[in-house]
Amino acid sequence: MSGMMSSLQENVITDEKLRQYVISVPTISIKDFGEKAKEIFDGSAEVEGIVVLEHDSPAGIIMRNMFYQKMGTQYGYSLYMKRSVGILMDTGFMSADAEDGISKVSLQATARSFEKLYDYIVVYQNRKYLGVISIRLFLEELSKRNEAQISVLKEQQQKLLAAHQQELQLRKNLQYQAAAVRNLLDHAEQGFLWFGSDLVIKNEVSYKCLEIFGQNVGGDDFLELIHPHFGKERVGVFEAAFDSYFKNNSPVTDAVYLLLLPADCVIAEKNVHFQYKRIESGQQKAIMVVMNDITDKVALEKAMEDDRYKQRLLIKAFGCQPQVKRMIDEFRDLFSGGFRSFFENDKTFRENLDELFRAVHTYKGDFAQYGFDSAAEKLHVLEDRLSQLINSKEEIGLPELENLLTHIDTKEILDRDLRVISEFLGADYFDKSEVVPVPKSKLLALESKLSSQGDPGCQEVLGLIRSLLLRPVKSYLAQYEDYIEYLSGRVMKSMPIFLVEGDDLEVDGERFDPFFQSLVHVFRNSMDHGIEPDEERLEAGKNQRGLIHCVVSAGDDRCFTLRISDDGRGIDVDKLKDKALERGLGSAGDLEQMDDRQLCDLVFADHISTKDSLSSLSGRGVGMSAVRGACLKLGGKIEIESCPGQGTAFIITLPYTPA
Repeated sequence: MSGMMSSLQENVITDEKLRQYVISVPTISIKDFGEKAKEIFDGSAEVEGIVVLEHDSPAGIIMRNMFYQKMGTQYGYSLYMKRSVGILMDTGFMSADAEDGISKVSLQATARSFEKLYDYIVVYQNRKYLGVISIRLFLEELSKRNEAQISVLKEQQQKLLAAHQQELQLRKNLQYQAAAVRNLLDHAEQGFLWFGSDLVIKNEVSYKCLEIFGQNVGGDDFLELIHPHFGKERVGVFEAAFDSYFKNNSPVTDAVYLLLLPADCVIAEKNVHFQYKRIESGQQKAIMVVMNDITDKVALEKAMEDDRYKQRLLIKAFGCQPQVKRMIDEFRDLFSGGFRSFFENDKTFRENLDELFRAVHTYKGDFAQYGFDSAAEKLHVLEDRLSQLINSKEEIGLPELENLLTHIDTKEILDRDLRVISEFLGADYFDKSEVVPVPKSKLLALESKLSSQGDPGCQEVLGLIRSLLLRPVKSYLAQYEDYIEYLSGRVMKSMPIFLVEGDDLEVDGERFDPFFQSLVHVFRNSMDHGIEPDEERLEAGKNQRGLIHCVVSAGDDRCFTLRISDDGRGIDVDKLKDKALERGLGSAGDLEQMDDRQLCDLVFADHISTKDSLSSLSGRGVGMSAVRGACLKLGGKIEIESCPGQGTAFIITLPYTPA
């Protein structure tokens, strides 16, 4: 009887067509990423599976339960989302021809393994994909016609339900993990955003971005977002770097392009620091931007810098009280009408104007040397105005110059620095000087009177009087050490070794003071032009710290020699030659005939500098001219020795007494 029933059932099934059980399900290309499959499953809970096609032929299937099992594994999300569905799909799927009998499909369905409990049977027609047969629906239909399969179907339905519950739990876990990551980012006190080659910010941004920019930035163009805060010029740097970054294929070079991007700006009165990281999204490069509010850090650094400025200023004011007082008095005198004395000679107006410009440039160096940083910066602005006047194509004279200089407020220029000194040392600090000023004429008169007495006991007093007029040469040079330390911070180089050696000589302070003050330009050029940055020195095989060496030598002809050298990069004579040609200091033929020593002497010409850009430290080309002028006034001479890659030396020969 059972054999007859089995035969009858097979005949009934065989008589029916397979096509009526074929259904359509979502399909995707094998080139699509896992995120496409997730989008389909998340979009409709009714979708049990997806067919993966390659050139209209099925390459595999992705069933819902299998998909979420893999996604629920450790690193599953990051492993599958941005990679081809080829690593997600099951290639061992069951298949049938549209012309096959239902009996064949029935045998496949009942004989399948537990792992393929509710898979699809992929149906072909003429070797092309037609659709699928849902084993679950197929068995449900068979259960209506074959009572013998009801118990099997119920058991399988229970397993399907359990698998469905497992899939729901996996989805919940996935959603929880995503929410946890988002919550972590939102509480990290950092702004996170990212974008691809179109520079459009993705919607996945942290809450801190809203706090920084005051708006939701998802969907905004990154360059348009930062333009108001970085400015047009720096946004141009972003554009060039981004263009190179997204065209480049080397991770190492990518890191270099990202380092070129501007990092700091002010947004809504807050200092924000930007960091840029290379990431990949969908096998395409992208950029993640991490933003940190560094307002408190900047304020602390500013306060520390202000403390260092005050400390340096006060040490100088306390240790060099007479020199600082004289510098301030002479500076005030210059702008209260003293500048007119520069034009009371037979030189041309332009020559006298250049001399005045050098004086202002020297005052800027003096102020910087004695810690008057604020005054030095303001004098830099004044230099710009004088430079515009000098380079003006219009005819100018003393009236135009007076109109500019008589409106200079020396009180405003000195205000900040003097307020610091007054706050700590008292408002009358310079008036209560311990030094009693004695005119040199009175000392000389006293010396003459004692000498005429012929009393041997007066010799000791005479020696003391004469010593009051003298000052050690080494003390003049030693005072520049902390100025060089200050400059090293300004130009971001290691503090060089500073040596002062040689004979112990003393000179007339009143006579030599202007010359030694002019040496500020020599030391400034050594730090700005000569000594290389740390990396450049190390690459050249040099010690990271440079060397500035001062040697004092006594001569036999009533002269002494001062040699100031550095072990820097030396003078670029070719560049100096080009600058001289630009300034009209000689024809190309004349300059070609000069040897290196003659070319080096061009640094003493007015308004010539090997620097391509002007800074508050150097670049105007008047400092070395001032040094030579001060040297010549003493009846001395100055020479230069320079060797590329080894350094530069200034050899100055000066007479002890006027010629």
